[in-house]
Amino acid sequence: MSGSLLSKQVLAAHRIVEATGKVELKRQNSSYRPVSEGTELRSGDLLKPASGVRVKVLCEDGKIRSVTAGVTTGINQICPPPRTRNGSRPIVKARPVDRYMPYIISPRATRLLTYTPTLRWNDATDASRFTVTVRGRGLNWTQEFSREQVCQDGICKVVYPGSQPLQPGVSYKLIVETDTNRASTEDSTGGLGFKLIESDQAREIQVIAERIQQQDVPDQFKGLALAELYAKSDLTAEAIEILEGQENDQKIVPSYRLLGDLYRRIGLVLEAEGPYSKAIELTTATQHWEELAAAKAGLGEVNYARGNRQEGVSMLEEAKAIYEQFGDREQVGELEKRLEQLK
Repeated sequence: MSGSLLSKQVLAAHRIVEATGKVELKRQNSSYRPVSEGTELRSGDLLKPASGVRVKVLCEDGKIRSVTAGVTTGINQICPPPRTRNGSRPIVKARPVDRYMPYIISPRATRLLTYTPTLRWNDATDASRFTVTVRGRGLNWTQEFSREQVCQDGICKVVYPGSQPLQPGVSYKLIVETDTNRASTEDSTGGLGFKLIESDQAREIQVIAERIQQQDVPDQFKGLALAELYAKSDLTAEAIEILEGQENDQKIVPSYRLLGDLYRRIGLVLEAEGPYSKAIELTTATQHWEELAAAKAGLGEVNYARGNRQEGVSMLEEAKAIYEQFGDREQVGELEKRLEQLK
């Protein structure tokens, strides 16, 4: 998928969290169609609940607002316009990795809110010990761990203790080396460093996060809204951590699709495949055709990046057909451009 289309899917502005009956949505350059709880809303959308239907929207600012029943209302009248953010960084181009390489999963190509991030890397299957290093301007923290201490279910992780504090604005890099002479630096992908977010931006995000936590909405919508809030501010590692940490019964279709998008944003196509596939599986029981199309497009890109080019193009064409069926000309145009690039 092109960078702009992935960013658009990641950066949903607002979301329907309650709908007691028929609700129709009209996007720009599209026709009206019925929608349900969980549908993302963007600037320029029109919402039309039937008479007597109660609809609530969780806005990007973390507040819930009601939609007047029986009339058509623009989303910009319901929620404040979205803020400009830095979350639409270019997608990291995936490079080939193998299961014996301790490639970095997190933090990579991200900003951070926390001073003590969870450091995650691929379990290099034949390694017994790992030397973990965080380097940056004036900082060089190193510690050795055994497989038994840090690895489980194919992932190794440890919390950075903060004994050598990270500083805002400084670029850091996580490096992992094994006792089998393999290293994360074998991954030649560029731009995998991470930085602490500036304190004024962190305060603004934390205010909205606390507001979301206080809202009386189902937990699955809270987790999704928090992940989207972080993703919009390029806090990709923490957005992924929230989504990965949700209980299975709290994960809904947009959560899986967003998780796939975020892994693909940082060049981890292997990790993106499972969430995309789960989103596609779950959409068979919902009306979330947009999520189905987005997940198919994402999985198409994953297949293409992994060398399954024919299957990748086929899935992108399936996504395009879904958007065509529902009259979303903007997304159709984006996919047409992408398919032309792949020919």
